[in-house]
Amino acid sequence: MTYFFSYDITNARRRNKISKTLEQLGLRVQKSIFQCDVPKEKADELKAILLERIKIKEDSLLYYPICDDCLKKSRIIGDKTLLQRVGFEIL
Repeated sequence: MTYFFSYDITNARRRNKISKTLEQLGLRVQKSIFQCDVPKEKADELKAILLERIKIKEDSLLYYPICDDCLKKSRIIGDKTLLQRVGFEIL
């Protein structure tokens, strides 16, 4: 499943920790938006880690599960493209 994580973090140090965590499992599609193609369990684990690193009263974290059919219907205007999983074989 594809998840989009978005954040608005007021503190630069916390913001850097959040972005580094998200870079480990996803691809940055905009400054504060990451696309992560992970199973639900991994997305839940990632959400829990991120929630430990933000201050609820100052920051916000949003995440959106996007099914494959919805991802195929999405469109980008401009020079970016949404990444889609491609099957592959290891020989």
